[in-house]
Amino acid sequence: MSKVSVLVVDDAPFIRDLVKKCLRNYFPGMVIEDAVNGRKAQTLMTKDVFDMVLCDWEMPEMSGLELLTWCRQQDAMKTLPFIMVTSRGDKENVVQAIHAGVSDYVGKPFTNEQLLTKVKKALARVGKLEAAMAGGPARSSTG
Repeated sequence: MSKVSVLVVDDAPFIRDLVKKCLRNYFPGMVIEDAVNGRKAQTLMTKDVFDMVLCDWEMPEMSGLELLTWCRQQDAMKTLPFIMVTSRGDKENVVQAIHAGVSDYVGKPFTNEQLLTKVKKALARVGKLEAAMAGGPARSSTG
């Protein structure tokens, strides 16, 4: 079974580290890459194939919404699970993200449990949850 690969995109190192730690603890075999903004993520996504993207909305150079829009224009990424992780929880922004093709939404601040619920749901939708869980003993941690 091939490893599940996830890209975490956020300009805040603390948030990137928090998300990566949560994913590593729950999915020990998961391959996790990160990028400081949408432009860097775009570069990585043209070189490597990812099974999911967890992305902040507001970042310098290229926003999460711009990255999402670009992804949906690429044939290979039209159905790529793309979860927006952001403090932009107002209805207008959520609707904007839905129209752009977002898979799901996690509001900041979030708990590990909230993040993992969205990640598991998105991976299950594309048939990758079993592969992600196969990496070793998974223990749920909340916080």
